[in-house]
Amino acid sequence: MKRFFCLILATISLLSLPIRAAEPLTAPERTALLGRLQAVHDKSPCFAAAFSEQRTSRLLKKPLISTGTIAFQIPNKFRREMSGSNPSLTVSNGRELWIYYPNFREAEQYTLGKRAMFDDALAALTAGLNFARVEEFYRLEVTPEEGGGYRIVLTPHRSNLKKIVAQLVVVLDKELDVRRTDLTLPKGDQVVTTYTAARRDPIPASTFEFVPPAGANISRPLGK
Repeated sequence: MKRFFCLILATISLLSLPIRAAEPLTAPERTALLGRLQAVHDKSPCFAAAFSEQRTSRLLKKPLISTGTIAFQIPNKFRREMSGSNPSLTVSNGRELWIYYPNFREAEQYTLGKRAMFDDALAALTAGLNFARVEEFYRLEVTPEEGGGYRIVLTPHRSNLKKIVAQLVVVLDKELDVRRTDLTLPKGDQVVTTYTAARRDPIPASTFEFVPPAGANISRPLGK
């Protein structure tokens, strides 16, 4: 379970930015921005990009750098492929979620829609990508960025979520696409990632399906 949440948290993490001097949006302005985001997502529900991730921790002597790709389709389909010496693949088709570790030929399977706490945690951890239910889980402070974008600070207000996320900063560009985030974990670890080559083209349904390779060891941490 701990590995699952670390991977999903990484899915929504990006590079931190310094706080700007601009005044935060008022409550009506925040509501209007969320409405604009919803309109963008209704028109183009898919998002794909390459990413570069940097993880820092008191347990690491130096930052851990990783790269990969992500594909996301609102509300709950995504595929995250991590390359490098410790590759991993996380895939959700909205009904089940798989995490596969090629080096170990191990696959974890999670069935969605059967455990409310698990499903709420997953929705909360992907809220920075779709914003559909973001106010259910977080308090928002939104500040305009230079160039027409926004810096959104999300602070969890549910006790169970506070055990997973201390703070998430999401940076949107002027097109309201997620470009950067800064994720801080409860013990002070930080995961930062930059998305590049972002696009909103339709994504084939097969992208979000996964069949474990022959011979892979399959586990079900939450049971069937």
